[in-house]
Amino acid sequence: MIANVVSFNKKSSLIVVPVTVKVGVNILELKFAVDTGSTMTMFDIDAMADIGYKTSDCIGTIQTVTASKTETAYEFKIDNIMALGLLRRNFNVISRSLPVGLGIDGLLGLNFFKNTELTIDFKLSEIRIK
Repeated sequence: MIANVVSFNKKSSLIVVPVTVKVGVNILELKFAVDTGSTMTMFDIDAMADIGYKTSDCIGTIQTVTASKTETAYEFKIDNIMALGLLRRNFNVISRSLPVGLGIDGLLGLNFFKNTELTIDFKLSEIRIK
């Protein structure tokens, strides 16, 4: 299997990769941070609104635990999400407010990387998935 490789800015405190989301006929380009400490892929609540979802569209709520608190997140099923050349269909994500000023629309969590080989090469500033 061929690996998909994306470069990242090693001077940044986050590994940010482009993400494409398709909901119905709408396609949106977003920026997500790779977060191997997050079990679920998470959208900022404003990014969910941008792709056409309201909190009333959620399929449930869950409690998320951050480093400093427990917070309610809304769970959604989205049509398509693609990052690093990997496409996930009918994919469950959660959504809540992310801290202001991060410059990202969400976090790619472990559920996105399930059944893949993920390599983060800090020397080359590359992330690979196969």
